[in-house]
Amino acid sequence: MGATRLTDRSVAALKPTDEHRLELWDADLKGLYLRVSGHSKVWGFRYRRLDGTQPRVRLGRYVPPDHALGDPAALTVAGARAKARKLQTEIDAGRDPATEMQVVKAEAKAQPLRTFDDMAEGYFKATESGEYRPSKKRKRAPTILSERNLYRKHLRPIATLRIEAVTKDVVRKRLREILQEGKGVTSNRARSLISQIFAWGIYEDRVLKNPAQQLDDLAEETPRTRVLNDVELRALWRALEDTTGYRRPLPKGKDEALMVGRPIRIAIQLAALLLQRRAEIAEMRVAELDFAERTWTIPAARTKAGRTTVVPLGEFAIVLIKEALVLRPKPADGEEPSPFVFVGRGEVPGAIHPSAISHAMRDIRAAIDIPDITVHDLRRSGATRLARARVSPFILSKLLNHANELGGGSSLTMSVYVQHDYLEEKREAIECLERLVLAAVRPGTELQAPPPPALPAPARLLFHEPA
Repeated sequence: MGATRLTDRSVAALKPTDEHRLELWDADLKGLYLRVSGHSKVWGFRYRRLDGTQPRVRLGRYVPPDHALGDPAALTVAGARAKARKLQTEIDAGRDPATEMQVVKAEAKAQPLRTFDDMAEGYFKATESGEYRPSKKRKRAPTILSERNLYRKHLRPIATLRIEAVTKDVVRKRLREILQEGKGVTSNRARSLISQIFAWGIYEDRVLKNPAQQLDDLAEETPRTRVLNDVELRALWRALEDTTGYRRPLPKGKDEALMVGRPIRIAIQLAALLLQRRAEIAEMRVAELDFAERTWTIPAARTKAGRTTVVPLGEFAIVLIKEALVLRPKPADGEEPSPFVFVGRGEVPGAIHPSAISHAMRDIRAAIDIPDITVHDLRRSGATRLARARVSPFILSKLLNHANELGGGSSLTMSVYVQHDYLEEKREAIECLERLVLAAVRPGTELQAPPPPALPAPARLLFHEPA
């Protein structure tokens, strides 16, 4: 079996596919290998027992060094080697990690699952750790958090029921109750989540059947086609630039001043200018930005498509990002600045949650009295403007980082043989969109971006400044 010296550069360049599984063995450390399959890159280690058998153990998933910050489950090439060496030392001392893992799993299965809540928690822990990947793809953290929120808000009424009591009739009754609250889409999402929880239970041999799988969605869903016109976009933009004078309506005929922080408003503006998803914008990291090259590189682990995408940055987008950087909380003495562009308010500040952007949009749309505007509508609206400007559907798909784009050829051809990133074509599209948006929100004015705000004195900011 051949081996190669693995480096972060070579590993990051590997392109996982659903059709083929690849195993690469490290030439520098015997027994260490990287498995590339689906949308994942996972480290493993094979060792030899005294009886000659060679079991394998999972070490963790690969993440490039510049994206591994604050993720204890992430392993760079150096991190994987260090973990494997430590494990080999423990094996030499008599430890058998494969057997230990089997014991842990057996003990977990021996613990009875009495209630639906017990099973739901087992499902969430298994998806969070990456142990359970029903679609061969590890669920993204924002997806799991959304599922937990859905469970907390809408499935608590059945949480305390014994598992055998969660029948098809019980599930149908709960879904109808959610539907009657006027939340048809939520009802459908709840059915899907219940089905996934039971699917995990079946996978773990804890239950025999899935009651939700026997039910259809109760609400009819049609794809959203909402696109903002120039008047709507202009009204929204004015509120994003300055909330002064806007009031948010409250129940019983009351209202209050619209209070949406400037960083959140910048995030919404970037959604309109860059066409990326709210979660990708919310979790934007300083290390992903290169102002000299005018790019933002979103790693595969943070994209819905499960592949890295390079987003060109227009002039005005760079101005907005720099403003957001200035507005970040100042680090305490001796602490490093936050790695995130948009910083949340938790005890250990991380990135803002994507829902914060949606909640802000909800308040703003109420204040400007334009109903039914979502953050995702900005992505659709921008793509529509570019289509009208004769930007090709292929380049639009590349810019939107859609997973199913074949590029006029087979999936194999485009994913394996065609490695061109179409960066310049995407840049032309982004610059075109920026001109179109600014023309719509500031009609009859010069389309010049405002001067960039002054950045603080050098504080080890981790992005590249243009010369």
